[in-house]
Amino acid sequence: MFFGYLRDRRTVLFLLLLLLFIFIVVFALFRIPLPPILYAGALFCVVAVPVAVRDFLWYRRRHHRMAGLCESSMVLPEDLPSAGSLGEQDDQALVLRLCRELEEQQAHALQKQQEMENFYTLWVHQIKTPIAAMSLLLQQNTDSTAPVLRQELFKIERYAELTLEYLRIGSIAADLQAQSCCLSDVVRQAVKKYAPVFIYKKLPIVTENLDRTVISDEKWLVFIIEQLLSNALKYTAAGEIRIWSEYTSEAGTVLHVRDTGIGIRAEDLPRVFERGFTGSVGRMDKRATGLGLYLCDTVARRLCHRLSIASRPGEGTCVSVHFGRQDVEVE
Repeated sequence: MFFGYLRDRRTVLFLLLLLLFIFIVVFALFRIPLPPILYAGALFCVVAVPVAVRDFLWYRRRHHRMAGLCESSMVLPEDLPSAGSLGEQDDQALVLRLCRELEEQQAHALQKQQEMENFYTLWVHQIKTPIAAMSLLLQQNTDSTAPVLRQELFKIERYAELTLEYLRIGSIAADLQAQSCCLSDVVRQAVKKYAPVFIYKKLPIVTENLDRTVISDEKWLVFIIEQLLSNALKYTAAGEIRIWSEYTSEAGTVLHVRDTGIGIRAEDLPRVFERGFTGSVGRMDKRATGLGLYLCDTVARRLCHRLSIASRPGEGTCVSVHFGRQDVEVE
């Protein structure tokens, strides 16, 4: 702090030292007696030292206040310390101008984002009408292609719902409601929704040890399991999909969703929860969006859960939801 003050006042210090040198040379040349010199020096110190101390204290207070503002989460223009010199006034004027421009840009970006969210929300709700109409028509259709068309229509409906959930993910905190959830009920809801796909692909679903209760948000927990089932069904052509839970004193309750699909390469596993990442699977399936596991991981972290994944190419994938130890009671 002190050395920083000296560095900032180096011009004034240089001038003082230069004046002191000039006076010493002049006094020496004119052979002025020592007592007047000492008296003048004492008077100078009586005036200069208090001024220097006051200036240093003001400098230190300003530095501490600016450091506090830098660590603050939000800084308002009126929080800035008062400007002393003309240069500081110019600097503060520039900062205030940049603050105003930033506020305008943020307001414009927020408006554009809100418009985009409103558009996609409206689009999702509007697309549900033709989806429902097509579903009714397909129920009356006995053509051999009807089952295939039903599956494609189901995918369209799921993608529309995924879009809506993606828009809601930013405000999920306001929609959370922690409560006791029975895993068997939650899994049953998700499996029921995908029952037509299980039947169409002739894939058995095996559930075990689901008679456990966890603390979570039932709606969003169902969403996570639905996305995991969607991925499992998408990349599993034969075998089975198995869902079970286990409990240990160290890790708490863990829910596993395992398939016998194509699996994931080891180099892709660390990035599967990143938004938009599709990896080698995305190069094979051009329709992959890379949003499913990203949304699952985001929702799980908001619920204070954790996702993990284990997979081998050709041997399937197992995604686990770690609820942890929940030694609390929900009223």
